[in-house]
Amino acid sequence: MNGVIKVIEKAAYVLSVLIGIVIANSCTIFDSRPPAAEKAPAVSEPEQKAAASGRQNYGSYLAGRVAHIRHDLNKAADYYKDAVAHVPDKQMLPSQLYIMLTSQGRIDEAVRYAQMAREKGDESPFIYTIEAINLTKHGKYQEAIDTIARSDNPIADTFFNPLISAWSHAGLNDGKKAMKALSPLASNPAFRPLYLFHAGAINDYLGNDKAAEAHYTALMNIRHMELAVFPLQVISNFYLRRGEPDKALRAASLALNKDNLMMKTVIDDIKKSDSGVAPILKRPETGLADALFSIALLLQQDGSNADLSILFASLSAYCAPEYPLPRLLTADILEKRELYAEANQAYAQISPDSYAYYTALFQTGKNLMRLGNNKEAEKIFRRLYTDYPPNPDILTNLGEIARIEGKYNEAAKFYRKAIDSYPGDSVTEVWPLYFAIGISYGAAGNNDLAERYLRKVLELRPNRMTQNHLGYILLQQNKNLEEAFELIVSAYNPNAADGTVTDSLGWAFYKTGNYEQAVRYLEKASDQAPSEAVIYDHLGDAYWQVGRTREAAFQWNHALGLKDDTGEFNRQATLKKLENGLEKPVLPAFDQKKIEKQIERLKTKENK
Repeated sequence: MNGVIKVIEKAAYVLSVLIGIVIANSCTIFDSRPPAAEKAPAVSEPEQKAAASGRQNYGSYLAGRVAHIRHDLNKAADYYKDAVAHVPDKQMLPSQLYIMLTSQGRIDEAVRYAQMAREKGDESPFIYTIEAINLTKHGKYQEAIDTIARSDNPIADTFFNPLISAWSHAGLNDGKKAMKALSPLASNPAFRPLYLFHAGAINDYLGNDKAAEAHYTALMNIRHMELAVFPLQVISNFYLRRGEPDKALRAASLALNKDNLMMKTVIDDIKKSDSGVAPILKRPETGLADALFSIALLLQQDGSNADLSILFASLSAYCAPEYPLPRLLTADILEKRELYAEANQAYAQISPDSYAYYTALFQTGKNLMRLGNNKEAEKIFRRLYTDYPPNPDILTNLGEIARIEGKYNEAAKFYRKAIDSYPGDSVTEVWPLYFAIGISYGAAGNNDLAERYLRKVLELRPNRMTQNHLGYILLQQNKNLEEAFELIVSAYNPNAADGTVTDSLGWAFYKTGNYEQAVRYLEKASDQAPSEAVIYDHLGDAYWQVGRTREAAFQWNHALGLKDDTGEFNRQATLKKLENGLEKPVLPAFDQKKIEKQIERLKTKENK
């Protein structure tokens, strides 16, 4: 395993153990279930009468709960703020509020409720963290240092307080105290890379070039070290300003994920820059923003701390709104929770001139697809296609949108372009695209082209899915039924609830005149995939051929009531069947012995 990854994982584990349950309320903030209402204490009749006049104020609390359930945390926070002022028995609201407001980047407001929560007995060290970050943001560095010192919490003192204090001392131009504040990180091997970078960055900011270079060099000399975006930018910027482009390029050679477009953009900027480049660390808040992002990133390694990760990411973005990485991290966590609209709100805060803008726009398009808004997604991907170099991911998504919209030939065109944009012959990347082309042509009724591309997939990467689809296309053409049967039997797994393959098997029996067996497998397929119109249409055909005509009509009607996304279901043909019924089909020519051989294979599979 890569050395730097081991360091990150170890740091994440250590931090996870240290954090424990620092913020008891944080897990409820992002859950779809807000905290339950407290049981009202018994009150006297006079008290009840006095409360009656203000009863409507509970409406704010209830409205906040509804907004909370709907993940509209900004609106929920606004309602809860009103409730705090008018519903005194909601003792936990200030604690919920400062966490919620912080998660939404509303730090200036969060500070007030954090202080209120402390007065009500909340002992979370995160209260001091919020206050200190707020003070630092407003240039009150000594007050921030004093606030952190009052937290007196061994958990916070182990990790994030040293970073906050160190950058606050840097704001006071006191490098000696900054290094002393940062020193607890140096003693923990898991956090040493973080220490080296921020020690270098603080000295860089203060103009102590010799000390900065010593720390940067020590960081880059760690075995298997790979630099993330911000450390790479800062270190290369340092060397460029010193007129040492070779050292800047050495830093670039250590970049993490060099093939990532965002990293490529950063490396290209380094190569184009010279000694006249402006310093990145113009104010301590920029360095502090990365420190907070590093905390958020480490916390995110452990899914159980994702809520806390969002809080630190929000603090990071508050310190340096132009810094895009905390927005990306927040959006990534929200995507994992399938909160796609909320993730897009985070992406929307990334500036178009940022190196992360492509990533933000691309992911916004993906999330719009997940939300079913394909038209807006298509606009985004077409814009990316126009503004950026040819990219198979963009073309693939344009193909997916066209396929979903029923534009199958257009989808195939985009998939072909995606294949052409891959460098070299990358079988792993291109075989799914050949499959998508085959499926698209099949849905468009162009079975010859569908067959050609699916056979190409079987050459590149044989798999059950392709065997099934190719077999089905051959059945639809009444072509090579022996091969079709063999492909479908190969794809069929008796223990898998795969309605598509089971449907193909039932249809293969139908096409070879074995209607009783067709009914057996098509009934099974309808149980496995109860929303597929074409399966019920096939089942209706099979019922008709065995004389179960009323059941056939029922299945055809059922098929007509379902949505079809495959392009295989012919509604007009089914309506005609309901009106006129079916004649006995004329069976295509096939070798009965070869079919029987495949049936024996099928029995062997089912008896295992």
